[in-house]
This record gives sequence, C-alpha cells and structure tokens, in this order.
Amino acid sequence: MIKYYVLEKRTFEGLKIKSPEEYFSESVLECEELGKEPFSYNTFSEAKQVKNALNLIFKGKSKWTSFIIVEEK
Repeated sequence: MIKYYVLEKRTFEGLKIKSPEEYFSESVLECEELGKEPFSYNTFSEAKQVKNALNLIFKGKSKWTSFIIVEEK
C-alpha cells in the first residue's frame, strides 16, 4: 500500500526535511486531534490538499520553508 507524507522542507543553511508537527501544541498531538499518524495519507489527493493548505498558511512567513509530498511504496 502506498502512503503519502506531507513534510516541511527548509533550504536555509542546507536542506532539512521534517514533519510539521512542531507547529502544533503538545495537547493537540497527545489527544490525537491530527490523527494517529499526523501528516500521513492514503491518497495523493488528500496529501495535496493538506500541502496546499500549509503552504497557504505559512506563505510569506519564511522564504526558506515550503511543504512537499513524499511517497512511500
């Protein structure tokens, strides 16, 4: 089964890729309000919607940060 992940990509001082979970409070993560596996999706369409939303939310905050979709087969 293919799984898609939305990850944050930073290009300031090199390339760094990580989960965007740090932008959410611990209480949100502990209560699993983002789901059991935050930022992981079964369809490309779902991942694309979340990626687009995150890029819109963070637009203008940093020219070094964007969000990407990574496919795991």
